[in-house]
Amino acid sequence: MLKISFIGAGSLVFGRNLLTDIVMFPSIRKDTIICLEDIDPKRLDLMFNYMQKYKEDYPKNTEGITFEKTTNQKKAVEDAKYIINAVHVGGLEAYKLDIEIPFKYGVSQCIGDSLGPGGIFRFLRSISFFQSLLKDIQDVGYNEGNEGIQPLILNYTNPMAMNTWYCNNLVSNSTVGLCHGVQGTAEWLGYMISSMRSSKLTIENFSYLCAGINHMAWFLEVRYKDSTNSNSLWTDAYPIIREFIRNNPKAVVREKLRNNMMEATGFYMTESSGHLSEYLPYYRKREDLLEKYKGGNKGHPSLKHSEDYNMQVQYQGQLEEWFLKQMKYEKLRSKEKPSGEYASKIINAMETGIPFRFNGNIQNTEGSLITNLPKECCVEIPIFADAHGLHPQGGIELPTICQALCMSNIMVQKAAVEGALELNKERIFHAVMLDPNTASVSSPTEIREMVDEMFEKEAKWIPNFNGS
Repeated sequence: MLKISFIGAGSLVFGRNLLTDIVMFPSIRKDTIICLEDIDPKRLDLMFNYMQKYKEDYPKNTEGITFEKTTNQKKAVEDAKYIINAVHVGGLEAYKLDIEIPFKYGVSQCIGDSLGPGGIFRFLRSISFFQSLLKDIQDVGYNEGNEGIQPLILNYTNPMAMNTWYCNNLVSNSTVGLCHGVQGTAEWLGYMISSMRSSKLTIENFSYLCAGINHMAWFLEVRYKDSTNSNSLWTDAYPIIREFIRNNPKAVVREKLRNNMMEATGFYMTESSGHLSEYLPYYRKREDLLEKYKGGNKGHPSLKHSEDYNMQVQYQGQLEEWFLKQMKYEKLRSKEKPSGEYASKIINAMETGIPFRFNGNIQNTEGSLITNLPKECCVEIPIFADAHGLHPQGGIELPTICQALCMSNIMVQKAAVEGALELNKERIFHAVMLDPNTASVSSPTEIREMVDEMFEKEAKWIPNFNGS
């Protein structure tokens, strides 16, 4: 029997996407328990009832799968070989503080979940949860107390790099961080190339090497070849990508800022303009720059302060209504193929031994994976999964400009993880002080006042730090 647990299964749209991916693989539906866990019983019931209906609507494809639900984390983890995590500690109440307090000190954040003051405090709210999750896994998880195969956490919760770095510090090789930035950007690059060549790219004639850190990984190589010619050689796609951007201003306007960074560095990177604006000192410090590089008037491309939070508030409750409406249909819609999310494909590869290549977030063990980034930091690189586990591709060296921009974010992550491990408030102040966006607009004294206020206002979610 195989057991897969989904912690934070009340993440409705995301959870539905992943769960309906999983049931598409014959290897995962022979004799499998999928346990859904959330501390919100209402949302948990919505997801559980949806998947139960899905099972009833498609009995042939889900015959070997049993769905369970619980609000007890330890019960969910018991005997689980794979643990998918999508927990957001503090919800919208805490998110509002992440956005509003820094803005008082001049720090503008469009999303605020991966770096900067918002990302750092979202991470701090998660550390008690991760401690308890790892303890439960060690106590009652798959193969507990034995040498050899250990349960694997498939983490989807931001801030991805800090969370994954922290977990792997507590229990080595316990966690792989998964994001959809690489595959989403690869699809966009493939579209640009296809448009210029007037033919659709396939996996056989499109290839790339992407590496760096989460939300700042770089497409170091992008190549294509002519599928109609068996003797065709792989060709560098960057000239054709640049030509598409020059000739199609309306098509690329949403990513005006990201395109500007490609012009500056020579490489396309994984994160959308709204996110990327927060990881750099160049854009959010002046309104004229935000206006110049915005890709629209709403949503993340707008670059507006608090845009992601505002959207979540606006749509609050609508997801629940959508799920309830779906449940009234005679039959739920099925999928023709899995989504681009990695989790189900990793599990399938590890259960069947058929290799699957993906970009994931893991420790830079002894500095061997990306050789010019710090040892043990969290890097996002190509990894192969099979029955023997995860096999990262190593020996990658970033161009100096990509290395330096990654380092500016890594040092924030490093100070935050050290602060969390030591419960040291001063290190958290240093982490926020090192943030490129924050440093571009606030003095150290202002940053200290901001951090103190965030500790005070978010105290109920954060363990006691030295001096807090």
